[in-house]
Amino acid sequence: MDNLNLRGHKEKRNFLLLTFYFLLFTLCFFVSCGKKGPPTLKGYEKPETPFGLTAIHKEKRIILSWSYPDNLRHVLKGFQVLRSENDGFEKIAFIKNDQSLFIDTTFKVNITYKYKVIAQNLKDVLSNDSNIITVIPKALPSPPDNVRFTITSDSIGLYWDSSGEGVCYHIYKTTEKDKYADTPLNREPVCMVSFRDTFLLPDRTVYYKISALLNTIIRDEGYASAELEITPSHFIPSAPSDLRIAKGDDKVYLLWKENTETWIKGYRIYRKREEEAEFTPIGEVTIPTFTDTTAKINKKVWYMIKALGPSRESNALTGEISEK
Repeated sequence: MDNLNLRGHKEKRNFLLLTFYFLLFTLCFFVSCGKKGPPTLKGYEKPETPFGLTAIHKEKRIILSWSYPDNLRHVLKGFQVLRSENDGFEKIAFIKNDQSLFIDTTFKVNITYKYKVIAQNLKDVLSNDSNIITVIPKALPSPPDNVRFTITSDSIGLYWDSSGEGVCYHIYKTTEKDKYADTPLNREPVCMVSFRDTFLLPDRTVYYKISALLNTIIRDEGYASAELEITPSHFIPSAPSDLRIAKGDDKVYLLWKENTETWIKGYRIYRKREEEAEFTPIGEVTIPTFTDTTAKINKKVWYMIKALGPSRESNALTGEISEK
């Protein structure tokens, strides 16, 4: 009997222990689910330092830009932009973490400014200072005047009047009226009063503006010239030349000198028989040769060749052939 009681107590104790461990495990499981892991001090570390701070003075703007690793931006609130006019730096802007550009419009010419940028993380810990740049904006040159153009066989030539001695220029190009990127067409400042654009878009209307600049470290670029518009109708080919005509069996062979324009679409051929009052188009080709298989020469036949531009034809090249 005593043995039975002892065994009953052991079983009861084991049951209570199993129940306790089960409840303890369950409690730990649910509590651990709500945790975000062990605490860390990483959020309080200094963020990476912004680098490559540069400035451009264009019109009434000083455009600041800098670099920062894209894979580290998510831990930032953003960037503080600081400026010094005398001794100490003052914060003048806070920029979101996905941007690396600030435009300062509150400056005066011939005043010395210093700029720097600091990264600020989510815990408001600040990075070290970026490189510090010194800016002395100058009075801007006048916009170029009398902007004009010529179209050659493989380029557009732009010309303008000088904005002054020692002034250089930036050329801007767009296919949308009055909408220009900040990046000029030319890689280096143009320090003469002409520019040759070899990237042609003869089937579209294009626009140009030209800005004068002092070619300083921060550019000191003035306002742009009046807008110059060039349409497909300005691309007028020169007339073909040196037409040769030969007659074969029920055929007439035409051959002429190829045009020098790289932007022509081809050539259109016209024909007029002696009994006809006007020329009629009989074909188009992309090479300077054509075979007329429907001539039916009885007396005299005239041919006319025109080069095709984006929207207009050239002057005509003419020739004739008779039955004899």
